[in-house]
Amino acid sequence: MDLFCKKIFCAPLAGITDRVYRSICKEHGADVVVSEMVSAEGLFYGSKATAALLAFSETERPIGIQLFGANPEHMARAAEIVEKTVHPDFIDLNSGCPVPKVVCKNGGAALLKDINLYKEMIRAIVGAVSIPVTVKIRSGWFEHDWTDIAFAQAAAACGAKALTLHPRSKTMGFSGHSYWKRIAIVKKEIPIPLIGNGDIESAQDACDMLSQTGCDSIMIGRGTFGNPWIFSQVKQAISKNPVTFPTPKQRVETAKRHLKKALLEYGEKHTASEMKKHLCWYTKGIVGASALRLKFFRAQSVSELQHLLDEISFTV
Repeated sequence: MDLFCKKIFCAPLAGITDRVYRSICKEHGADVVVSEMVSAEGLFYGSKATAALLAFSETERPIGIQLFGANPEHMARAAEIVEKTVHPDFIDLNSGCPVPKVVCKNGGAALLKDINLYKEMIRAIVGAVSIPVTVKIRSGWFEHDWTDIAFAQAAAACGAKALTLHPRSKTMGFSGHSYWKRIAIVKKEIPIPLIGNGDIESAQDACDMLSQTGCDSIMIGRGTFGNPWIFSQVKQAISKNPVTFPTPKQRVETAKRHLKKALLEYGEKHTASEMKKHLCWYTKGIVGASALRLKFFRAQSVSELQHLLDEISFTV
């Protein structure tokens, strides 16, 4: 499908890829964005906080909503709620998150230990909605004990329209380098588009993954932190054009705009807390960044954060 081929995806990242973050990534060239992980159980039981994670603007399209859970019936109902209330372009099943609080509830990467439940989950979602369903997996539970081929083939057989592969094991977390060779191997074994994910930190990394694995699209996660320009840079590199980099001033100005948009969207308390990490990422590498990080984390209000960014503006 065109939606899943020759695209650059912004990965779903819990606590990171909210509406403001996604909109900035779209502005800088992301073709497709995906929501933060959304709990199927939360939607099933009517949690307002969970439902709030579904919101997005039309400018974010195409967009997918990623669900996690371990109960096929509840997952199907959650998928129905998603399609009925916000009408995304696709729904993604998270079968790769290694975070203990997700895995301990048999969600995320825990599904990689039970292929029958995994199949039930996919069939339940596919049967509940009319939009495409995709699946994101890791290459297995233990390093070198790879199960990605079987799970990828199962996803395709159960009706998934595309698969994203992060070629690390659950036990690896985010340590070491992902095994890109697994992407190349799995690509040859499935009839649906394969989206490669893992360790794309630069435009060159993206080109290398595409050439080494033959994947249909790529997904960038941590490489976007404080660096939404990576999307346009990847497109420049793929088109054989010179790759342009933001100046320190452009980075600070984007940080300011991100802070302002977050304040309008989420209010003072949430923004003052959650934006600190983003501002540290935006200003990484700028002269005095280490001291600045301490000031960001000591700040007690949005106005203090704004003041710190204003101070930097006079030095870059």
